[in-house]
Amino acid sequence: MESNVVENRLKEARLIAVIRSKDKQQACQQIESLIDKGIRAIEVTYTTPGASAIIDSYRNQEDVLIGAGTVITAQQAGEAAEAGAQFIVSPGFSTDLAEHLSFMKTHYIPGVLTPSEIMKALTCGFTTLKLFPSGVFGIPFMKNLAGPFPQVTFIPTGGINPSEVPEWLKAGAGAVGVGSQLESCSKEDLQAVFQV
Repeated sequence: MESNVVENRLKEARLIAVIRSKDKQQACQQIESLIDKGIRAIEVTYTTPGASAIIDSYRNQEDVLIGAGTVITAQQAGEAAEAGAQFIVSPGFSTDLAEHLSFMKTHYIPGVLTPSEIMKALTCGFTTLKLFPSGVFGIPFMKNLAGPFPQVTFIPTGGINPSEVPEWLKAGAGAVGVGSQLESCSKEDLQAVFQV
């Protein structure tokens, strides 16, 4: 899938469910539950045992984007791409990993927090960046960074409650990554998020 198509679908999804589980079975149960609630973008973290196998089992599900998260090594990136990940996300920025991923067709979203990291990512050609950990710093922090970097699309992730997603989107986020708190959300709660 083309990188710009993936990016547009992530924006349409608005919310990226970040799956961090203790085992493969629990992860798959979480994913099924989230898909039933209307989630259309899933990021399986590489801290989850069997992450590649989980990604592989959802790679052909047409209405759901499946990606890999917490990818910090070239080996993980290769495994994720081979398993069918449509996007790969890192918690931070590594020039080596960015260079390695430039040879793959999988859409890569590196993580940043500081202006210096954003400048490094831009120099390497990345304009969609995971802002992590966003919940700690809040919406004003993202807005302040957007001032000098208007060309960047931020995907805030980390410590964000699902109920806060509409506010982040209104503040300019391209999409928002949300983790374990999604489990306690009802389908109705999530519909309110998708209406923004």
